[in-house]
Amino acid sequence: MYSFKNDYSERAHPRILNALMESNLVQEVGYGEDQFTRKAVELLKGKIGRTDVDIHLLSGGTQTNLIAISAFLRPHEAAIAASTGHILGHENYKEYDPSNFAALS
Repeated sequence: MYSFKNDYSERAHPRILNALMESNLVQEVGYGEDQFTRKAVELLKGKIGRTDVDIHLLSGGTQTNLIAISAFLRPHEAAIAASTGHILGHENYKEYDPSNFAALS
């Protein structure tokens, strides 16, 4: 069964663990300049058929959501989510408390 609860509630797939074990002792520069990131970016560019784009990989869904919301919304704008939405409880600057949010009906 697939679950999209969040990106940290389950362990890694065995194939990912094997790939990590195979590359564990490879020393790299990191910060997106390593051979693994460069290969992933080239694979993604190939999949979308564009070589003239910048692709930046992030470490998790929370970081991705925060960066996207910060980039896409002006300071007076907001993201709308269901009361059960992951983004409401995890990307919100306040500790989640339903009374902090207006309900739309």
